[in-house]
Amino acid sequence: KNDEFYTQYFDIEKEISAYLEYNPDVFRGKTILLPCDDPEWSNFTKYFCQNFERIGLKKLISTSYASNSKKYKHKYQPSLFEIENSRYDKNKAKLNGKIFVLNQDKTGDGKIDINDLSWSYLKGDGDFKSDEIIKLRDDADIIITNPPFSLFRDFLAWIMEAGKDFLIIGRLTCINYKQAFPLLKA
Repeated sequence: KNDEFYTQYFDIEKEISAYLEYNPDVFRGKTILLPCDDPEWSNFTKYFCQNFERIGLKKLISTSYASNSKKYKHKYQPSLFEIENSRYDKNKAKLNGKIFVLNQDKTGDGKIDINDLSWSYLKGDGDFKSDEIIKLRDDADIIITNPPFSLFRDFLAWIMEAGKDFLIIGRLTCINYKQAFPLLKA
C-alpha cells in the first residue's frame, strides 16, 4: 500500500562514496535531478546539499509529488519550513508538487549548502511522467532517487528514454525485471 520509503542517509553516503572513490570528479560540474524525493524529508536531498561543494555539483534539483495525488492517502502535514515561508499557499500545498533548487550561495556565508535551497510549487502535481518533470529530466546530467516501488518499471523506462546517467535504489527483486536485467548484464 505504502510506496513512500525513504532511503537512509548512511546507505546514500555509502553508495555515493563508492562512486567518488572510483572517480572523484564523477559529479563535478553536473546537474543532478532527484525526481521522486520530497525535498523536505529526502535524505538524498540532504546528502547532496551537505556535500554540494565537496563533490563539485553545478546544480541540484529535487522534486516531490503532491500529497493529494498519491495512491496511499495520509493526513498531510506541511512542514514549518513551508508554512513559515511567504510562498506558502494552503491550496497548492496539497495539490501541487514542490521543486527545490540549489545552485548558489543565497545566504552570503561563502558556502553553498542546505541553507541556500530555494523552493516553489510546481505547476502540476510533480508526477515524473509530466511534461514539467520531463523537461527537468532532459536538462539534468544525472538522475538519482529511490522511486516508488510500484512504479519502478515505469521509472526505469522513463530514464532509459532520456539516455541519462542514473543511480536508482530499489528492492533487490527489481534486478529480475525483464527491463532491468539486460541493463545490469550489459
